[in-house]
Amino acid sequence: MNEIEILNYAQMNFIQNGLYMVAFSAFVFITFRLIRFQREQNANIFGKVLVTIFGLCSVFFGYNVFSFLYSNQLSQSFRLSELQSTGVEISSLSQQWIDFMGYTVVDGPSIPFGPEPTAYIFLITLAVMVIAGIWVNLSKN
Repeated sequence: MNEIEILNYAQMNFIQNGLYMVAFSAFVFITFRLIRFQREQNANIFGKVLVTIFGLCSVFFGYNVFSFLYSNQLSQSFRLSELQSTGVEISSLSQQWIDFMGYTVVDGPSIPFGPEPTAYIFLITLAVMVIAGIWVNLSKN
C-alpha cells in the first residue's frame, strides 16, 4: 500500500465517521426531547426506564463513534510509519501526522478500542445529564 492509498482510506474513514457523528447528534437531540417530554407529562416509572435506556444507548453509540475516530487516527499514523520504516519517502504532511499522533510502528497495530480522554469526559457528562434529567428533581422549588 502506498502513501496516497493510506491517505485516501483515512479520508473515507473520516467521512464515514462524520456521518456517524451526525447520527449521534440526532440521537442526543431526540434523547433530550424525550427527557423534556417525559418530565412535562409526568411519566410513570416504565416511561422513565425506557427514556433512560434510550439515552444510555445513545451515549454508548457516541462511545463507539469516538472510538472509531481515535482508532482510525492511530491506524493512519501506524500505517504511514510502517511505510516509512520500509524505506519509502513520505511527504511532509504525512510526517507531520505521524509526529502529531505520536503513534509509530514501534507501538504496533492500534488494538485498544476507546476514545481519547476528552471524549470520555464528554460522554460521562452526557450520561449524567441523561440520568439526572430523568430521575432527579431539577426544579428550583
